[in-house]
Amino acid sequence: MFLLIVSAAMAQYPVLDETVNPYDTLRPETGPNGKRFFNSFVGWHFAIPYEATDAAPVKPFSSSGLRVGWMWKHRISNFLSVGYLLDFNTYSFVYSQTDAKTFPDSLIHQSQSIGLTTLGTGLYLRFNFDTRRGNYIGHYLDAGAYADWIPGRSHAWRDKIDFDEIQRGRISRLHYVEQYQSGLYAAIGLN
Repeated sequence: MFLLIVSAAMAQYPVLDETVNPYDTLRPETGPNGKRFFNSFVGWHFAIPYEATDAAPVKPFSSSGLRVGWMWKHRISNFLSVGYLLDFNTYSFVYSQTDAKTFPDSLIHQSQSIGLTTLGTGLYLRFNFDTRRGNYIGHYLDAGAYADWIPGRSHAWRDKIDFDEIQRGRISRLHYVEQYQSGLYAAIGLN
């Protein structure tokens, strides 16, 4: 019994005598919840057909694209941050060849697609909902605006003709695709 009491008394540390390093209580300058945060991202997106697109029926999963970008965030307070982003997108819309198709044309081809390449930028405000989250991103709402430049806008098709020959066609700088686009966006983060 005596050994149990002695070992329990020796296991306690005098907390009041220890000095606390001031770096433990300061908020970090960089990181997910620091004053500045930088991250890169990669994404894959695809088109899902629905009834309103019967005139331009896209093939699911074949109509897809890739997104690569960089985001910078500057914390103003625990609740509010401001940020900007730069990104590069590619889109490829592959169309099913049906009799109901009227866009991009009503002709039936062996294959047909529209390809887009964009360079974009954006500004956003981030509203954090858990202000005592530590050094991780937490739950947030991003609200902002974007602008894209579309330097690559092309329509391509391929047909088999007589004697097993293949005919290919391509139109660039499509007049029905705007060279510049802009808009508003919102994103929800659950970390």
